Amino acid sequence: MTMSHFLASRALWLSCACLGCALLAALWQARQALGEERSGAAATAQAMARLSALQAAGPAERAAHLAALRAINQSAQMRHLRLHVEDAAGGVLVGATPHGDPAHAESQWDIRARDGTVYRAALRWNPDSELREARGDVAGNLAMLAAYSVLLLCCLCWAARRAFAPLQQILDAIGHYERKDYSVRLPAMRIHELELVRRALNHLAGALAQHQAERRALSRKLLDAQECERARLARELHDEFGQVLTAMRADAAYLVRKSAHAPMLQIVANDLAGHCARIQDEVRHLLHRLRPHGAQPDGRVACLARLLQDLVRCWRDQPGQSVRLDCEVDLGGAALGPDLTLTLYRMTQEALTNVMRHAGAGQVAVRIAATGNAVHWCVQDDGRGIDDIGAALQRSHGLRGMQERAWAHCATLHVGPAPGMRGCRLRASFPVPVPVPAQDATQLANVPAGSQPA
Repeated sequence: MTMSHFLASRALWLSCACLGCALLAALWQARQALGEERSGAAATAQAMARLSALQAAGPAERAAHLAALRAINQSAQMRHLRLHVEDAAGGVLVGATPHGDPAHAESQWDIRARDGTVYRAALRWNPDSELREARGDVAGNLAMLAAYSVLLLCCLCWAARRAFAPLQQILDAIGHYERKDYSVRLPAMRIHELELVRRALNHLAGALAQHQAERRALSRKLLDAQECERARLARELHDEFGQVLTAMRADAAYLVRKSAHAPMLQIVANDLAGHCARIQDEVRHLLHRLRPHGAQPDGRVACLARLLQDLVRCWRDQPGQSVRLDCEVDLGGAALGPDLTLTLYRMTQEALTNVMRHAGAGQVAVRIAATGNAVHWCVQDDGRGIDDIGAALQRSHGLRGMQERAWAHCATLHVGPAPGMRGCRLRASFPVPVPVPAQDATQLANVPAGSQPA
């Protein structure tokens, strides 16, 4: 049904109802008019009877008949006529005000009593009742027209509100789409124009959802490729650079032993050995950042706990590090895929790096817990916090990287202070993926395992 048909049908229903009411009102008015005409005819007949009785009445009875005629005149029951009676001398016995030309507005005749007394009677036209009827009809028609207009306006407003009521659903759906939530679909609508809008919005939401899913899949592929490249770099650093460093340390140790007779040369050799040891430590730390130890390609739950424990232990062992690190992982029976496991690890790694470098915190807490169909990740510190979160998200590559990793897994990164506490809190909730058969588990992701650091 189109909008015009919907409004026209409601207006037609109201018009039919108003016509029915008008018909009932007209019938009632006709009945009232018939009653008034009946009363007028009865009053006229009563006046004629009194005039006839006036001819046969004696002098004592005539006064009563004249009083009755005056009462009939004053009651205005004769509607369009008024009775006027004069005696032979022109004295008014029953008065009626003339309207217009008396020659055309009244009918006169003489009444002769038994004793010879002559009365002149006249029926004069009186327009007062007609004027009252005309004014009443005009007022009634105007009142009916006003009532019809008000009812029509109210009906159209009600019909328009009912017709446009689904617009609130459309606005709510658009609000969800603005927030990148394309899962909302609009139900079927009665109005044709709104149904066209609904189809267009549902089609748009489906296309945007598909596009977003493709972007997320591409983002996950890029992250997987990044992890593969990190693993390759870790292997090359370990296999190539690690062997060279080992040989350099051996050569430096040999020089230290052989330069015992030359103190200055031995000092240089010792410095060279120390430099080699520091470089090897840095390479070991770099290898750990490129490829965490203990990561398994099947993404078992215990793997995430081991990865985070190893990460926390690595930070605790850093020289000059005084920040208290707490890590709690409670996944229950949730089965995490290898890509989500590595995402949680990388986000925790980046968050701890930011805390150690910029926050000036004394305590950091890492919490990962599974409830229902989601895994909740949270890293909170008691440092100086972030003044402008929007600007920080724009300029910080680390925060943007965490935001992209969370988005790739259908989650949203929330950055801000914890309620009633100082510092900064990072949190995100990841939907738990649907478990797949065991024979397909090896096809989920291809994350090469790194070598042990040198």
